[in-house]
Amino acid sequence: MIDDQQTKNFECDLIAQDYLGDEPALVSSLDFGPLVAQGCGPGPSVLIGDQSEISLLNSVTAARLDHRMALLARSGDIVLVRHREAGFEAYLADCLGFHDVTFMQVDSDPLRPVAQQVRLSQPMLDALAQTARERGGLTLKAYLTTGNVWRLAQAIGDVSGVRIHVCGPSPRITLRANDKLWFNQLAQKVIGTNATPPTLAAYGPAAAAGLARRIGRAAGQVIIKVPDSAGSVGNIRLEGALLRAMPLQDLRQLLLDQLHRMGWRDCYPILVGVWDENVSHSPSVQLWIPHRSNSAPQVEGIFEQRVRGETAAFIGAARSELPASLKEQLGIEARAIARVLQNLGYFGCCSLDAVICKASPRVDVIHWIECNGRWGGVSIPMLVASRLRPGNGLPAIAIVQEVRRGDMLRTQDFRRLLADLLLPHGNNGEGLVILSPSEHQRGASVNLLAVAVTQRGADDLLAQAMQRLAVAHTGRG
Repeated sequence: MIDDQQTKNFECDLIAQDYLGDEPALVSSLDFGPLVAQGCGPGPSVLIGDQSEISLLNSVTAARLDHRMALLARSGDIVLVRHREAGFEAYLADCLGFHDVTFMQVDSDPLRPVAQQVRLSQPMLDALAQTARERGGLTLKAYLTTGNVWRLAQAIGDVSGVRIHVCGPSPRITLRANDKLWFNQLAQKVIGTNATPPTLAAYGPAAAAGLARRIGRAAGQVIIKVPDSAGSVGNIRLEGALLRAMPLQDLRQLLLDQLHRMGWRDCYPILVGVWDENVSHSPSVQLWIPHRSNSAPQVEGIFEQRVRGETAAFIGAARSELPASLKEQLGIEARAIARVLQNLGYFGCCSLDAVICKASPRVDVIHWIECNGRWGGVSIPMLVASRLRPGNGLPAIAIVQEVRRGDMLRTQDFRRLLADLLLPHGNNGEGLVILSPSEHQRGASVNLLAVAVTQRGADDLLAQAMQRLAVAHTGRG
């Protein structure tokens, strides 16, 4: 077994060397001067939850999901948000003890990434530089670690004269890891050609229609994806029968119309692939990838994603109850993929999404779908839960993330409706955590974490909460 692992590690290292030979900037893009380093350093953290640099997610700021990163804060930390929410900040202080956390509002330009705005704002830059000097450094922790985050670290370092750390991957590997087409090729190189569903790249609208038609001749359903988007936002799922019957010119126009409606800006390639059938589970492997000079990638948990609709939109998650042998195989394959990422400059939180397909009643097939090279809807609450019950291992958790259309419910309303269920009022560290402000322009953003000793307990807590919110939201409470 040890020899097998050593052989696999050697193979992964060779794959990484091939990638670096073709694209040296995967690692060289870490060089932002002597005052910037990858990792976690002294001083407070600056938490940046901005999601606007993910393709098609510019409108996500309406849901205030950037506030989720605040749950990772410790005493003395700074949280950058586009809009402050007094009700949510009060909840963090009153219920979770976040009294010594500074929130900075960054909203001078809604079209610019938060990190870029701060870098170009001399007063904000000076304030962060002063903190760095006083506290001996800063660590930037971003939802998505882009070049803008690294350049902000460089600017703070230049002004302060103090070394600034970035807790995240190199900007180039961030781009590659979050590209579904690039990840598809990586998974096949590491695991084998059957590691993913059949997937192709289309470099124009006619090519996309032609590939969809070709795949649809044999597959029951075809998926079209904007490869650098997230959360199923850029997905179009089509029935094979429809594709076989529709003229190619009409199919081409249908794809363009739907993609443009999502906000897509004619960026190619786009992904065209088989939508797996006979899917029994949708696991997500949560990883921590240390610096390549330290230790091997660690599997921190395997969760079952809860999805809804034709495009399988993420609406929550819970601890996976897959058989031990299947979880072990998921862990082995995920660590192998993560080892290559680690050698290419990846550091920090990462998750790999897969589906389990039933090839026969006794045969399960793992298909890897995408890499989330960032913090996210599972990794943030997972860390929050472990902090709430220190020393007890990772507790059972359940997560919900959805928007309920209708009248707005404020964070204060959530606190009132769920008062007896919210931590720290629950018994023995069990209860609910509000993960982001509930205010939403189309209704109520429900983003809750349930923490309990058992999975049934966590699911029951979440069910109680959703029932109360449903009654209140329809005006019957």
